[in-house]
Amino acid sequence: MLSRNVIIERASEMAKTMPLDQVSMVQLAKEFGVAPGLIHYYLGSRDDLISGVLNAYYRRRLEALPALTGNWRADVETIARSSFALSRETPGVNHYVASHNRFRLFQSVAPGEIDYGMALFNHITSAFLQGGFSADRAALAYHLLAQYLLSSSISAAGRQSPSEHSSYLRGKFGEVSDDRYPAAKIVGAAFSELGAERAFDEGLKLLLDGFGGWLESNARVGARQEPRSPRKARGASVG
Repeated sequence: MLSRNVIIERASEMAKTMPLDQVSMVQLAKEFGVAPGLIHYYLGSRDDLISGVLNAYYRRRLEALPALTGNWRADVETIARSSFALSRETPGVNHYVASHNRFRLFQSVAPGEIDYGMALFNHITSAFLQGGFSADRAALAYHLLAQYLLSSSISAAGRQSPSEHSSYLRGKFGEVSDDRYPAAKIVGAAFSELGAERAFDEGLKLLLDGFGGWLESNARVGARQEPRSPRKARGASVG
């Protein structure tokens, strides 16, 4: 039976193989064998279609996550790995988020409905706040993590990793002169074998190490600023 949720689910499936901004009301009408006006009746506007798909996407990401443990690094790594796995399944959504500002985070929902963009944002920033990050650092950490996940997901879904084109890259590096491009000759073979999983793992580790460095820096500054106990003057008697 046709309903708003059924239409959103079908649009989400279509976004696995095509950009979300190319999923139209007319296409959906053809999918269900109904008049376009009926799709508009259930969904409303095109913005409602886009936001509905994104809200369903963010819901999947949030519901796939376990409860936070209070160990910020373990929690953020779990969030990142789960999000990366799910994001690779919906390249059409990732391309939309990378190229549009509307509905990137907050969604248009009816009264009483959950904005899962907001809910996911709350979950991720809570992981940083529980770890002792300031609001400013938690905001920056969220943004950097979100950008990293988006670029990594698009790269993986688009088969942009060097290992996906290893033979071609090796051939090109093999053609260039050792004298003119010495570094390219030395690094080329290793570069040609880099895969999406290794790049994601190493990049995530660097990101988490950097976040951890903020906390260590704050701890060192705090230790230096702790007031020292006043020293007694020499020769002073205790009465």
